[in-house]
Amino acid sequence: MKKGLKVTYLKHSGFLVETPDKYLLFDYWKGEIPSLNYKKKLYVFASHVHHDHYVKDIFKLENQCESVKYILSFDIERSNDWKKAEQVYFLDANESVEIDDLQIKTLCSTDEGVAFLVKTDDYTIYHAGDLHWWHWPGDPEEDNQRRKETYQKEIDLLEGEKIDCAFVVLDPRQEEAGSWGMEYFLKHVESRYVFPMHCWEKYEIIKDFKEKNDTKYLTATIMDITAPGQIFEIDND
Repeated sequence: MKKGLKVTYLKHSGFLVETPDKYLLFDYWKGEIPSLNYKKKLYVFASHVHHDHYVKDIFKLENQCESVKYILSFDIERSNDWKKAEQVYFLDANESVEIDDLQIKTLCSTDEGVAFLVKTDDYTIYHAGDLHWWHWPGDPEEDNQRRKETYQKEIDLLEGEKIDCAFVVLDPRQEEAGSWGMEYFLKHVESRYVFPMHCWEKYEIIKDFKEKNDTKYLTATIMDITAPGQIFEIDND
């Protein structure tokens, strides 16, 4: 029987996921990282080079655990804004790799970089990065249409997966279009727990979304995020 997960919301799109023997740190930008057990392995993911998803300070974590490995998007390597750490892996979009006991697949972002699908300890974890249905009023219609088609194509690749923990964009800057990506994900991907992210600390958008969609998505529990540092215990059912 697999044991539970602990998820700590750091800020924006940053989350720390803890399994019985490892940590997975996603898109750390700001926020307080909890004290780490030195004996556990630490895997640091960054979906792309944008300042609200990646900072070079993540390489200061190299001595926080006995084993630290970095799984970074290809565009971070191209930026040259990274330290030559001992164990760094740069992944392209739509790539599959195994790193220790992690099975990792990437999706192509509709903005920059990649999204991550990670399987470890009998859990499947998805972090979208900036893979989202970006629709901006005032943009050329062909650009909005291209982003829509790319998003739907990439999310369709997840159909058939049984995701335990998903971190999915819900962006208030897009007004009514901000929930389209979340809605499409919930309709097409089986996920037990969904953490809205990229909310720019306007957490009321999560409450509003849940109230409007409470009876539509019965297969997923949408988590209530209200402040950085919030901790969630995910059961092992």
